[in-house]
Amino acid sequence: MNKPNYVLYSLFAATIFAVFAFSGYIILSQLNPSSGISAAKDIQIITDETDDTHTNNTIMESGTVIDPPRELQDFTLINHHGEPLSLSNLQGKYVLLTFGYTRCPDVCPANLLEFRRIKRELGEAANKVAFLFISVDGERDTPELLNQYLTRYDSDFIGMTGTEDVLNRIASDYGLEYSYIQTENSRLDYTVVHTASRFLIDPQRRLVRLYSFTTDAAIIIEDLMTLLNQ
Repeated sequence: MNKPNYVLYSLFAATIFAVFAFSGYIILSQLNPSSGISAAKDIQIITDETDDTHTNNTIMESGTVIDPPRELQDFTLINHHGEPLSLSNLQGKYVLLTFGYTRCPDVCPANLLEFRRIKRELGEAANKVAFLFISVDGERDTPELLNQYLTRYDSDFIGMTGTEDVLNRIASDYGLEYSYIQTENSRLDYTVVHTASRFLIDPQRRLVRLYSFTTDAAIIIEDLMTLLNQ
């Protein structure tokens, strides 16, 4: 009787282990460290074409240049003062946008702190930028609550809140994903899993940059200074 080939068995076992380990890494790499978000990939390319002949997109280390810029549809929500506000009302300025909700335990505060840092470091140039926070929790995030929340970070920040119908209509423009996870018996006791990316819109209402949650504010500041000085 032939003796078992232990070398082959060992190689086979090692291969199986490597496959499972790599698969686990891929799965984990798609998740943000926070349990409350749906994270965008660190490096993405957004194009109007999918073939290899479209070469105008420049990959950044932790973000994406949208080339050509992508025109965004207009929409209207209620701002943090209880008044209707449309994206087109902000035309003429760059808009740095993120989605979230006031009860967010980690990601939203981190994004808004980054917005505050960006605004401060831009100095007077920040007057040409609107910092926009759109709630994905319109049922609980009233204009009053949104106003109180944003004031903690900067009184110039703009908040918008509204219905799921509007959010769902514009979701494809931003790759927005969000879902509600019930935590207790109460209908209003839930958390929201949501896209954590930041989006830069130019004065012509076109998407020009996409930043992942992990993009350092310094990169966004550098991009804004370059664009504002063009």
